Amino acid sequence: MSKHTALSATGVILLIPAILALTVPGKTTSPSGSWLVDNRHSDAQLTADGLTDYGKTKMAFTIGTGRINGRVTFDNDDSAKSSFDFTMYPATSMVPSIDEGGKFLSHWLSNMANQTLVCFHSKGVVRTPDGRMQTTGNLVLTRVDRNVDATPSEAYAGPVYGPPVVHRITREAKFIFDVPAAGSNNLKDGGIQLSGSTSVYREDFPQLVKAVISTYWPPVVLDEKCQYAAGVSEAYSGSQCTGTYLKTPVLPEAPQTVGEDFPGRTDFNTVVGEHLTIAVDMRLTPIASGSPTAGN
Repeated sequence: MSKHTALSATGVILLIPAILALTVPGKTTSPSGSWLVDNRHSDAQLTADGLTDYGKTKMAFTIGTGRINGRVTFDNDDSAKSSFDFTMYPATSMVPSIDEGGKFLSHWLSNMANQTLVCFHSKGVVRTPDGRMQTTGNLVLTRVDRNVDATPSEAYAGPVYGPPVVHRITREAKFIFDVPAAGSNNLKDGGIQLSGSTSVYREDFPQLVKAVISTYWPPVVLDEKCQYAAGVSEAYSGSQCTGTYLKTPVLPEAPQTVGEDFPGRTDFNTVVGEHLTIAVDMRLTPIASGSPTAGN
């Protein structure tokens, strides 16, 4: 995954390397207190195994990138009281279009990208020998599906969609996070950066792997800001937006086929999906004592 800063809708693109390193040298004392996940500056990268060159070469396929919101608590006196609770979802809107229980607005069903939600709720945190945080908890998949009847007939007028069906499945998972050092909250808003990952194997959670691969994950733009012109004129070209665009790596291209009418093979790149890796990069902002925690 590459991060780019878009200066305008038609402007220059500057390349910024993605940072998802999990090793933090030095101090292992983390900032204490509760923190909100800033969904304007946080993302989850979803990667699965695959093959290229017609099955000859193994490679990792970036399935997509999603947004994250949630809450993280650090307790330096008792790490078992530290907690990670966050949600990953397609970036169609700033907030998830469905909740963990499967509630949704009917108009969201018209967009295929809004039907998948992945949540993690930790049940305990321990320190690893290298100073990182290992947390085990529930990884919850919530997905809304609709059966489609597209049987051809004389009266066929397009596919007919059945009623929505909500699936909610939970499996145990383990995330490993780096430990932001105490005093590392050097961002303008007093926040810190936190990165971590987990691996899920198909045999342990086949529904999650299938759902992630079949979901459309729209591109994520971090810290997106759009300006609209005060008036409309003949030269109006829409809003001007800036932000950090997370670009999914381009897959290898198949060799050119011989002959204009030769369709060629379509399996140059294949997603196998035996395992899924979820890498999260979160910006945490401190929660002031007594301030509300909802609505992030």
